[in-house]
Amino acid sequence: MTVHHDPTPPAPAPVVERLRAWGAGELDRIAVTMLIEEHELLARPAMQRVLVVQTEGSAYADWTHLSLRLAEMELSDGEYAFMEVVLAIALGRHVLLDRVLPLGERRLAVVLRALAAWAGVDSLAVGVRS
Repeated sequence: MTVHHDPTPPAPAPVVERLRAWGAGELDRIAVTMLIEEHELLARPAMQRVLVVQTEGSAYADWTHLSLRLAEMELSDGEYAFMEVVLAIALGRHVLLDRVLPLGERRLAVVLRALAAWAGVDSLAVGVRS
């Protein structure tokens, strides 16, 4: 038996492409980008059922519905904190800065890139130094 490793990343899920195509406002786009970059939460069917509204030709994020159902979802503290930051950006809500404490390095980098994008800064490098 031969095992072949294909270095090509898997094609994005249709829901991801549909959300990318959504003609949303700036804050919606930033919040969707955060979920796409984080990728684990958006890949969950339960998250898609609560957040994503799919119509015949498109999809959009229903942030209000998600905010009402977030406490019912089975999320770790870091996942919950990440979603609170996403919702704060998408819905223009306040969130305490200490919510970034349980995020971990990967999710914190996603949040920092989103904040830089929101501020209109595209030259700020967020990631691991080599």
